[in-house]
Amino acid sequence: MRKIILCVLVAIAPLFSKAQENYSEEYGKITQYEASMTEYAADPEAEAVVIYDIGTNYFQGDDTKGFLLHMETRTKIKILKAAGTKYAQIEIPFYKDGRDVESIIDIEATVYNNENGKPTKTVLNTKKVFEEKINNDVSILKIALPDVREGSVIEYKYHIVTPFFFHMRKWEFQQKIPVIHSKLIYKAIPYYEYTYIVRGVKQFDEFDSVTKNQDIRFGSLLYQEKIYSFGMKNLPAFRDEEFISAEEDYMVSINFQISKIYFPNGGFQNYISTWPALCDDFLKRDDFGKYIKNSEKEGKKLLPTLDLANKSQLEQAIEITQYVKTMYKWDETNGKFATDNLSTFLKAKSGNSADINLYLIGLLKAANITVNPVVLSTRNHGAVSKSHPFQQFLNYVIAQIEIGGQKYFVDATEPLRYFDELPIRCTNVEALVVKPKTEEWIVTTQKEVAKTQKVFKIKVLPQQQLLKVNIEYILSGQDAYQFRNTYDGKNDNLVDYFKKNNNVNIEDSLTVINYSEMNKPFSFSFNSSTSFESASGKLFIHPFCNLSVSDNMFKQTTRTLPIDLIYLRNVEYKSEIEIPEGYKVEYLPKELTHDSRLMTINYNTKKVDNKIEVSAKYFFNTNLYDAKDYARLKYSYAEIIKQFSDMIVLVKE
Repeated sequence: MRKIILCVLVAIAPLFSKAQENYSEEYGKITQYEASMTEYAADPEAEAVVIYDIGTNYFQGDDTKGFLLHMETRTKIKILKAAGTKYAQIEIPFYKDGRDVESIIDIEATVYNNENGKPTKTVLNTKKVFEEKINNDVSILKIALPDVREGSVIEYKYHIVTPFFFHMRKWEFQQKIPVIHSKLIYKAIPYYEYTYIVRGVKQFDEFDSVTKNQDIRFGSLLYQEKIYSFGMKNLPAFRDEEFISAEEDYMVSINFQISKIYFPNGGFQNYISTWPALCDDFLKRDDFGKYIKNSEKEGKKLLPTLDLANKSQLEQAIEITQYVKTMYKWDETNGKFATDNLSTFLKAKSGNSADINLYLIGLLKAANITVNPVVLSTRNHGAVSKSHPFQQFLNYVIAQIEIGGQKYFVDATEPLRYFDELPIRCTNVEALVVKPKTEEWIVTTQKEVAKTQKVFKIKVLPQQQLLKVNIEYILSGQDAYQFRNTYDGKNDNLVDYFKKNNNVNIEDSLTVINYSEMNKPFSFSFNSSTSFESASGKLFIHPFCNLSVSDNMFKQTTRTLPIDLIYLRNVEYKSEIEIPEGYKVEYLPKELTHDSRLMTINYNTKKVDNKIEVSAKYFFNTNLYDAKDYARLKYSYAEIIKQFSDMIVLVKE
């Protein structure tokens, strides 16, 4: 991390303007209202509010590099609560490609405060700006504004200069805090034509386009700018964060993509393609189609060394996938293109998702298994706009295998998942099958239900006021993956997990089954002991030892967006409680049966000889719900929490 900056505290008497306006969009001018406001009336809970966020994008000629794209941004934010100080941590990504690199210049930032009734400002100078390299192509400029506290007004601006005309940044009008005014000005020149994609809104509050009646000269070129202005006012904070694919799909934004370049001599070059043409381009690329072919050649040498003889095609596909998962490590970066040549990847034995999955596709082809690459946008990357065929929308590649008329989606980056169990980041997204001169879209789905079964065998010891319990977990799907990941081959990891998350002590006899057999349920069991409540000779027993669901996953008051649970979920509890000698049952929880189009809930109890048997379960009937279903889901889940936490009461005979 490279340091670039110092901060200076200055007291200035006439700092805050006494003008009549509430807010000012003049840089460096803070109104008395801005300085003194303690909450934002439209959202009293807001941690901070963006007073203005204004961007200006334009082109300027450079004698050696031609037209460069300039993007200027200036922003003012009022910090209303201590938690809002995080908005003074500014991160600006910038890109490099060979010798070409973006630069960030003209950085200014000021923090305005009141010190004992006197206005002060702290000016960012040269000490708290850092450059952090993410990879060979991307770095982040990090700015930490000084002396930010509850009540501060912060203001900053910066200027990006880029040779990459296709890197016009997406402008996000909406943020996690309210925005009073957000505006983007784009000064178009006749040589670059862009198309823009708007999300989250059907119409702008402000829109204008005007041709500037002033000639601009660059070398022998003479041209005029056409100025577009897009603005939004009084946008609410975006808080619909749970159970959605990507926030960017719903937040108000505008994204520019280059569509055509006009040359001064009269020619032009199209950048808007078609999806079939993009598929052809992918298959011709060294880091995609040719990488697969090289992997196929490598596979012809490798496959005879694997145990594939006398196995079906499906068994061979599973074996090859497991080989790749075992031998090559994912570096936790996503990609649709390989990062280096195949020999470098094979030597390093690690790479991004494309290095691994394109290699897998090549090996499968070498085994004469029908397989195609499938490109997609991961859940946090935003949905693909199918009407705009730009490869920038795509950031990941997986394999689609076809055997006996059955199709399997396969990803080899996570070894603790079964053959065709996709990572969450790739699930429930539209994806493009890459075939020559073809446009074929599919939706990736998670076939297996995430299932957790918890089994309890409880012995009640009244004298010690203790429950001796044997607890068993049996898991499949996403639930199995999560616990396999937690366990990671070490008993202590499970011991720590239950102590930290459930206050349960694993005492002995921890047994783990099928950690490495991904095609089987993952299970573990252990012994534990816990105290129970008693009063007036009555024993209050929780049949699930406080390991039933206790936190409502649906926390919002209202919901406006669809609910995406990603995968189907099924949770079951079974408990067998031995009634101690000299005691009888005074109270058993009521039975419950609830079956609707949304979810199913069952709770049953019965006494068999000297034992009480309790069974409970709930499962969601789909993984996708409409926003109108949210209140009912929240209510049903609250009922689960209440019912499943009810206690059995024992009394002396």
